[in-house]
Amino acid sequence: MASGLLGIATSGLTAFQRSLTTTGHNISNVNTEGYSRQRVDLTERPPQFTGAGFLGNGVDIASVTRSYDNFLNNQVRISTSTHAELDVYHSMSAQVDNILADKDAGLSSSLQAFFNAVQGVANDPTSIAARRVMLTEGETLAKRFNTLDSRMNELRGQTNQGLAESVDEMNNLASGIAALNERIVVALGQSGGKQPPNDLLDQRNLLLEKLSKQVDTRAIELDDGSLSVFIGTGQTLVMGSYASSLKLQDSAYDPNRKDIALSVGGSGSVVITDNLSGGQVGGLLNFASRVLNPTQNDLGRIAAGLAVQFNAQHRLGYGLDGDTGLDFFAAPSVSVLGRSGNAGVITASFADVNQLTASDYRIDRSAGGAVVTDLHTNTVTTYTSATFTHEGLAFDVSAAAVGDSFLVQPTRRVAGELTLTLTDSRQIAASASDTATGTVGDNGNVRALAALQTGRNLLNGKASYQDAYSAIVGDVGSLTKAAEVNSTAQKNLLDHAIQARDSVSGVNLDEEAANLIKFQQSYQAAAQLITVVNSTFDALIGAIRR
Repeated sequence: MASGLLGIATSGLTAFQRSLTTTGHNISNVNTEGYSRQRVDLTERPPQFTGAGFLGNGVDIASVTRSYDNFLNNQVRISTSTHAELDVYHSMSAQVDNILADKDAGLSSSLQAFFNAVQGVANDPTSIAARRVMLTEGETLAKRFNTLDSRMNELRGQTNQGLAESVDEMNNLASGIAALNERIVVALGQSGGKQPPNDLLDQRNLLLEKLSKQVDTRAIELDDGSLSVFIGTGQTLVMGSYASSLKLQDSAYDPNRKDIALSVGGSGSVVITDNLSGGQVGGLLNFASRVLNPTQNDLGRIAAGLAVQFNAQHRLGYGLDGDTGLDFFAAPSVSVLGRSGNAGVITASFADVNQLTASDYRIDRSAGGAVVTDLHTNTVTTYTSATFTHEGLAFDVSAAAVGDSFLVQPTRRVAGELTLTLTDSRQIAASASDTATGTVGDNGNVRALAALQTGRNLLNGKASYQDAYSAIVGDVGSLTKAAEVNSTAQKNLLDHAIQARDSVSGVNLDEEAANLIKFQQSYQAAAQLITVVNSTFDALIGAIRR
């Protein structure tokens, strides 16, 4: 009897001591990021059969488990990834919006001032002062294009820097998850797979949540307790104790564009940029493809249209000294970037700036001609001749080898390269006829130049220069506002997901304080039971001695 009672008392002391320890562990980690509340699961010992029935034998500790809901944690990871993507996308887009919409930094005021100066020459074509103002305003306009393009390039650099930081962070997190996988497998093996290493599991789950902030992530738990982690459209980042590595590298075409590549063992690496979404990486990539690239291309399209059309009209007139055939702006060029390993080259030029789009193109040389892929709409057009025109551009691919591939960015760099070539105000071709013949006051050509301001010379005759710029401002503003609304809504969803998870896994100090008192009293009661056992033994021994 005493032996059974002593065993019961000892089991109670052990059980409540472990319960107190676990409660203290919870209290100590109330502010630990990623920690899940733990509890001691108790179970009664198998009873002992006697002639009088089954007698209890005390309590056993079945397990120490954490309060964890896999569904709620998945919801937090998904919401974290989505919010991080929208938040980065909004913050970057807002910078573009602020630049374009700024009255002083934007293009509208410079366009208006330049054409006001052109009209000033039209009003007094022989005035040297008016001509100098026109040159000054032309240079100011060109520099405004340059400045806006420079700001876009700064944002591109900021985007690339953000991608580099995310890649470093993902590599560190992947290594950490792989290391924890190994420790968890060992820990589960020590317990025969029956007792979970709760703190290690919490640490791994926290790293997985942080990884979701960088990129969309999916995880599958294997039978041995390790996690396989996949990113993008199924690319393996972590498999057991092995972590693949990511790196940022120059694009095969454009050194200003960065690609993310994933190591594939001993066979090198594969570019997965287009497969990635979600998280900060997805937000940066979306910003570049949906806001930054189109905006820079649109600005370049306005610059190209202005330069080409203004030059064409300017060459039709005469300066004060009878000069003709001069360009006002430097003639813009089409950017063609060949893929590394190409055997030949192609040429591209502006054929009709009125037909230009804001798209970039990939040109693949074929046996009979070329295949043109619009990288914005993914439209594919096949040409069977080595020379052809496509959406306002003239191409000659005769010097390229079959299989060569090229990236064509018709307007990407035009705004940044726009300059004036005319330096002498007397060479401004205001006259529609040769002034050397005596028609010095003729303003026929400069009136035609002034008319370009309101002419619908872009977007297939649908927009003036000012209209095109207003459309850019409106499009970016709409995208930024939508991003702000979506980011705010997703933040609310994330907060709700975190709240739901914490209601299950979070440490409640009031509840832990109540448990502390309960387990303390239980421990004291079990200790008192040992005192009773001791008294019983003393009484029994005393009876035997008598």
